[in-house]
Amino acid sequence: MSVIDKSEVDSESQTADVPSSREAILDAAEHLMALHGYADTSISAICKASGLPVGSLYHHFGNKSGILEAVLERGNRRFYSGLDAMVEATARPEERMQQYFDHAPELLIGNAPYFRIMHSLLTSGDMGLLARLDEINAVVARRLAAVIEPVVREAGVADPAELALRLARLSAVYASGAMLAAGYIRERLVVEMAPLYGVVRTMIDSAASGARP
Repeated sequence: MSVIDKSEVDSESQTADVPSSREAILDAAEHLMALHGYADTSISAICKASGLPVGSLYHHFGNKSGILEAVLERGNRRFYSGLDAMVEATARPEERMQQYFDHAPELLIGNAPYFRIMHSLLTSGDMGLLARLDEINAVVARRLAAVIEPVVREAGVADPAELALRLARLSAVYASGAMLAAGYIRERLVVEMAPLYGVVRTMIDSAASGARP
């Protein structure tokens, strides 16, 4: 991972501390990394696209890997905040889980640049990046497991937390593959994602049947 050369940062570029500068950098970086990949997105290109000097990038993120970290954190937060906002606050566990799966295709497409970056990092060969992806995927799995677990618990499964986490990981992998198979096209993604809820529900029912005496 490249680190910004501090020698490039002159006294005149130590600006851009306005509240919008950080988001402008992240918007530019997300767009470029989604198009070209992390490795082929340069600091200079991000500066040009954001209209901000290299000093601003260094001030906010420290280096290129810091920008990537912030892009991924923002994308993950944006995706789940969007899902939470689309789910009825008073929904019962089963309804809440189904709404998550129903709305997922729309939110996946709405956050396509973020997921394109995630997909490109999988083939980067950079062990540090792959380790970071594992951490992000673990967070994603835990968040989705928190939605699935109440349904699993109501079904009477012996170890609801374990099954919920397993189903969350399965769902995340399925969704990632569906995005690629659909070519990031919404209509195709809806079709690709359609079986997922039924698969999860069937696995819950199967586990519950096995737990009953």
